[in-house]
Amino acid sequence: MNARWEFRLLRLWHAALAGGFLVAYVTADEDTYAMHVFSGYWVVGAILLRLALAMIGSSTGPLAIPKPRLAWARPGRNPLFAWMAAILIAGMAVAGVTGIAADVVPPLEDLHEGLAEASLWLVLAHAAIIAWIFQGRRVREMLKGATPALLVLALLAAPAAFAADAARDAIKATYARQAGPGFAGFSAERGRALFESKNTASPDYASCTTCHTSDPTRYGQHAKTGRAIQPVAVSANPKRFTDAAKVEERFERDCQTVLGRACTATEKGDYIAYMESK
Repeated sequence: MNARWEFRLLRLWHAALAGGFLVAYVTADEDTYAMHVFSGYWVVGAILLRLALAMIGSSTGPLAIPKPRLAWARPGRNPLFAWMAAILIAGMAVAGVTGIAADVVPPLEDLHEGLAEASLWLVLAHAAIIAWIFQGRRVREMLKGATPALLVLALLAAPAAFAADAARDAIKATYARQAGPGFAGFSAERGRALFESKNTASPDYASCTTCHTSDPTRYGQHAKTGRAIQPVAVSANPKRFTDAAKVEERFERDCQTVLGRACTATEKGDYIAYMESK
């Protein structure tokens, strides 16, 4: 196979892998879980295809996967290419496999999500390094003045990983402000009643317990997809209710599905208070 065709195949493969990963990343939700599963298998299949292409291509052509080295293997061949290929392929492969396995072994879900997030940053780093190599001077001039600011932002963002309780408190404080002047505090008991209430808005989702079971400290299962759902109780899953955007997204979707209406700010805070008590 000549180099021209190898380059074409390599570009098509990049498009297939990038498209599959993008779809998998944006469909990681119960409502789009079938598409998420399909795109996850697509990514794993694309990686296996890449290994097969390396075997049918020439040993020195574009489809070859060079071994990572700390020095140039030959003039003009930057060792970063080999390291990027190895790290990206390994990272995405493990992310895909753990995602598939998580349906059978639910505790792998955290590892899968972490690897998926890391893979996104690896993809962005890959694109940045390519731009740095091929458009080096122009890009370096653009970023030169921004480097100090980027470092400051990184330092400011670092403590966020250790602020789960503070993030949850901030979300409740937002709901308290939205509740209005007559607000008298959140109630875990009202939150329990909301969680266990039976409703007629949807025959498939009569209650929160339909998917989460009556014990929020246990793993649940999505009523339609069969996907394992991590415990909703904070004691069993400390990451719950720490991402404000995701919390609000879930309330908007699930309240409409189960109750047939939007939840009030007080109901949202009560629900979180109940899950904190469990």
